[in-house]
Formats: sequence, structure tokens, C-alpha cells
Amino acid sequence: MVTTATLPNAPMAREGHCPRCHARLIKGYHEFECLTCGFSDYSYTLEVEPVEKRSVVSTATRFVIRYMGEFPTLRETLTYARLVRVRNKVVYAVNCPFCTKAMDQSSLSGKRPEAKEQRYKCMEGHRVSLVPAKDGMMGWR
Repeated sequence: MVTTATLPNAPMAREGHCPRCHARLIKGYHEFECLTCGFSDYSYTLEVEPVEKRSVVSTATRFVIRYMGEFPTLRETLTYARLVRVRNKVVYAVNCPFCTKAMDQSSLSGKRPEAKEQRYKCMEGHRVSLVPAKDGMMGWR
């Protein structure tokens, strides 16, 4: 396909119409094109705004985590967590559901290494385990 836009004295497309056949130009992937005669306007440059990439850590998302244990009295008790960066990994910063103080991550006992749970403990002695639910959500017990 020969285009006149590649020639040195090629007419420029004005107001969205083809300079050859005066048909309407259609915006293709990179440039405007005439579907009737095949003219391509290569003078068009796409104005791309830089996209700010925000990670999940910097979005300041606060997660509401529901109780999913076996005690019915705690069914309506919620805890809140957000993601924070600790050295080279991302962990949850959990608030205690009982005293609303910040909790520190503690180690697992090693009895069930197949369980993907994360344990947290506050200064008052409360303990919370974050566990993944079957539907992919996170719960605590």
C-alpha cells in the first residue's frame, strides 16, 4: 500500500478528512487512515499521559476482617488490617479486635505447617490468627 504521507510533498490531512479523496479518516492503532483510498496520516502522534503505578502497599487500603471461628458470641466482632512493608516483604498490620491496639506478628507453633495462617499478639496478651477462607477471603480466629 503506497501512501502519500511518505512522499516529501504530500498534502496534510485537515480536520479529519483525507487529502486525496476527501473521505473521513478513521483512527487506527497508531495513525489516522482512510478506508476508501488507503491514505495514512503519519503526522499524528499519540499523547500518552504517564500512568502512576501504585502498589497495593501505597494505596492505604484498610481491610475489614470477619471472625470465622467456632464461638457464636464473636461472630459480629471485626478486626482491621492494612498492608505494610517490612524489609523486603509485605505483611499485615493488624489491630486487636478486643482492645484496638496494634498487634505484632508471632511465630507459628509448628504443629500444622500446612495451614497458611499468620498469628498476631497484642501487648495485652490477646492472640489472633489470620486464616484464608475457602472463598479466597481472609478471616480471623
